[in-house]
Amino acid sequence: MALRSQKLIDAYKAEQTAHEDFRMVKDLSEDHERVIRSFEHWNIIENLYPYDLIAKEHHMLVPKRVFGKMSECTRDEWNEYKYLLNLFEEEDHYDAILENFSKGRSIIRHLHLHLLVYKD
Repeated sequence: MALRSQKLIDAYKAEQTAHEDFRMVKDLSEDHERVIRSFEHWNIIENLYPYDLIAKEHHMLVPKRVFGKMSECTRDEWNEYKYLLNLFEEEDHYDAILENFSKGRSIIRHLHLHLLVYKD
């Protein structure tokens, strides 16, 4: 099931081919320009290639430290993540949080969780 329009799929593929070893390397400096909200261990950033077929808003929750799986969180990162889940529930803005398994991630070593507001 496609979550992105063909236009965004093509743009994303072009971005991937423009970077050597795109799937294994993450440059956090590019995220700083897109930060919407910042916390001690996590940022919410704008997604450059949103799931435009299903979402009217698509942000990403990303750790400030590069790692690939939730099991690699420090205790402090994990505790803040749990706090953020409660905060998102209280704020009642996002409809869903989505984490792809490694198999479905385009960048293996960069954990990111999708924060979605679905289209009506």
